[in-house]
Amino acid sequence: MTALGRMPALFPFAGICLALLVQQRGVSLIWDSLLAMLGTLALLFLFTDRDAPDYWKAAIGLLLIAGIGSMGVCLRVSEPFEHAGERYKGQGVVLYERSWGGRRALLLRTSVGRVMAKVGPQYELLPGDKIKLSGILLELPSYKDNSFREDRYWKARGAIGEIIPEDISLLGSSRWMSPIGWRNVLVQRILLTLPPRTRGYILACWTGLKSPVLSFKHQQWGTSHLLAVSGFHVALFVSGLWLLIPAGKKRELVVSGALWGYIFLTGAAPSAIRAAIMMQIALLGRLFGRPPSPVNSVSLAGLLLLLWRPFWFWDLGWRLSIIAALIIAAALERRLSPLWWCSVSPAIWVSTLPLVSAVWGSVPLAGVVMNTFAGAVFGVLYPLSSLLVLPSLLAIPGGYWLSRSAEGLFYLWELCADTIVRFVPCHVSWNPFWGALAAGIFPLFLARSIRLSWKRSLSTALLLQCVVILILM
Repeated sequence: MTALGRMPALFPFAGICLALLVQQRGVSLIWDSLLAMLGTLALLFLFTDRDAPDYWKAAIGLLLIAGIGSMGVCLRVSEPFEHAGERYKGQGVVLYERSWGGRRALLLRTSVGRVMAKVGPQYELLPGDKIKLSGILLELPSYKDNSFREDRYWKARGAIGEIIPEDISLLGSSRWMSPIGWRNVLVQRILLTLPPRTRGYILACWTGLKSPVLSFKHQQWGTSHLLAVSGFHVALFVSGLWLLIPAGKKRELVVSGALWGYIFLTGAAPSAIRAAIMMQIALLGRLFGRPPSPVNSVSLAGLLLLLWRPFWFWDLGWRLSIIAALIIAAALERRLSPLWWCSVSPAIWVSTLPLVSAVWGSVPLAGVVMNTFAGAVFGVLYPLSSLLVLPSLLAIPGGYWLSRSAEGLFYLWELCADTIVRFVPCHVSWNPFWGALAAGIFPLFLARSIRLSWKRSLSTALLLQCVVILILM
């Protein structure tokens, strides 16, 4: 089957991404839509065979999806906050909270929509808490000269504006019989029961919360993705359930329900939702007897997420997740040789290097070495430690000592990781060269996955590199 038949969602997805990329440069809406269609058409010419039956019918359909979809997402990106300047007095529910400098930032569900509020540390509010507040509604702060866009960060989480709170009072806490209540109870139990390292890893894996200490260590090792709930964690969760649930027609439905329960328990991060949609597509395909197409599943998940919430395009976690998933998916399409599989981890590292180094300043070179085996190690550590901590969390006698054995395993991992970092202490800083190199890696993997010749694969990758460089200049 040709690329047009196996991965049709890739082409309009790429076109809409191109429209959002040029939209931030101030290009008008009509040109955004036209460039999305032209980009989609160019990719179709590069990666597909125009002699295939009904080629132009399918191509025109994909061009229309790219054009209409890009117009829709670009319109939503430029929408103003219609309640800006108004005074709000009413109730709200805390959906998300995190530290923000010396204050706490809250994402609130209110009668005017989701809004962000910054409060002092004296407010001990948790997700699920119902509050009464009053204040002035404003547009989200936008510092366009700063590499970090606060407005995009919060809009990627569904916020439409900011409220400057004048008065806040707690009306009630989350009910125990609710997803947020279960999450709060679980977090509290983990914090009070488990030893330090195990506590941090179990919190990351089960609830999506990150320990600052572990986050710093994994940043030094170049393995931060192991703490962020994404395709790796979703695959472990679904694989474990798949082995436990007996075969039958309801197996896919039970796993699907549990999958989305896990996603909401972990806070529904963009990377987690992308992985869940991709896994859901695979489960539905299996249920209806359709063969899987990894690249199409990733592309369709990305396309649906952008149509739902366009600001996820600028979310770092979402971008890193999509890039890594597409490279792995391209490798799965062709069932590459062991040599090619060994190149997947370095390819992901180089492809994500420009994004990560632009945020953190530099990336540890040790990550190239670490990620060749870190996934396999945590593919064992996470399930095993999850089993070892259950007796302790359930207050079964002797459970504490089992959780201490998990602590020992994580300690051994840290010793190994620190040793590798000492032998490979170099860091790689941001450089435009890395962006140019990264732009050609996925096209090269994709071209080889659909068995284009080496000559055509390399020329296609080089051409797309030049286009990306021209756009970003």
